[in-house]
Amino acid sequence: MNILFISWDSDQTNYLENLFFPIFRGIQDKRSWQFHVMQFSWADAAEVERIRTVAKEMGIVYQHVFVHRKPTVALGVLRTIRLGKRSIKTYLQNQPITCLMPRSTLPAMMVNQLRGWLKGILLVFDADGLPIQERVDFAGLKPGSLQYRWLKRAETKMLIHADKVLTRTEKAIQFHLRSNPVLSPSKFHKVCNGRDAGFFKPDTAIRSRIRGELGMKDNSLLWIYSGSLGPPYQLEEMLRLFWAHYQFDADSRMLFLVRNHHTLSAQIPDYLRGLVWIKTVPFKCIPDYYAAGDLGLSLRKSAPSLAGLAPIKVGEYLLSGLPVIVSEEIGDLSYDLEGEPACFIYKGNDAALHSWLETLGSQSKSAIRKVGTHYFGLDQSVAAYVKALEAK
Repeated sequence: MNILFISWDSDQTNYLENLFFPIFRGIQDKRSWQFHVMQFSWADAAEVERIRTVAKEMGIVYQHVFVHRKPTVALGVLRTIRLGKRSIKTYLQNQPITCLMPRSTLPAMMVNQLRGWLKGILLVFDADGLPIQERVDFAGLKPGSLQYRWLKRAETKMLIHADKVLTRTEKAIQFHLRSNPVLSPSKFHKVCNGRDAGFFKPDTAIRSRIRGELGMKDNSLLWIYSGSLGPPYQLEEMLRLFWAHYQFDADSRMLFLVRNHHTLSAQIPDYLRGLVWIKTVPFKCIPDYYAAGDLGLSLRKSAPSLAGLAPIKVGEYLLSGLPVIVSEEIGDLSYDLEGEPACFIYKGNDAALHSWLETLGSQSKSAIRKVGTHYFGLDQSVAAYVKALEAK
């Protein structure tokens, strides 16, 4: 099988090399398949070449297509979609592709326009998350608006005509089935965002070094948040929970590992300065700071789009031996992790959280890692993809 994966990204994304490339390489190791990746983005030449080099090292064929942003962003998108359709068709004519895998809405839109031309190619829609609903929830997209109907029409067409649909949660499958009763449940397959347990792992030596650099005492609690921040994320709530714990543990600290240091710094209240640290570090260094931590956070604002999410950071925390606090409505996390000692499903119950925090010192990192491996391990992800792609 020769698989062409199509993505649409900004100029600053690293999820291909950090998430999808390792999964694709793992699949190639298990099967005699070849992955091709066509990435639409407006990244500069240096960034494109960096990704191309990473792809080559992993045995993945990579091609970049530039996303136009002028004369306006909207017109640039329309132009890119028109030209992108031709790029995909040309690629299919020149390469022995047997499986086409568009990820999310805009790649689906371009592939939809080729549907009458596609013959003998397996069409797999990677419906990762609920991106249109997320725009409604957090980006001001109005249901019923021209843009909403444009995006929704493309998604619905792809859901109907795809041979298979990949999601990250069972809740996302039910969301699509409710919205489109004509769809067959048999075409849906849940896969997971897997991480390498050899990369994310506890390390006592690194823990001692990093905590020494930070000035953390051995037994004080270091709260960790890693990833993006913005409207969907509960920054104020995370800070409030940390501050409440600080009243009982004055040696505790909170560390944010984010890209935009200055934006976050401006949002930290004066009374927390000195207690909350912000760092921007290369991806390869993230596991070191996890090893130094004691607790990982993943809190999101309540919204319908949460049903489609499977936050990869939760897997990173658990594989690193970190207990986690997660919001109750995020994807399948409550169903999967409820009852696990290392996982606290936060429902606004501060007293219960305080009691749970007191148990952290007695929790085994190896036991926590087992939970992470079971739900978020790279091997589990590879196996899920293979099962989905081979399903009849």
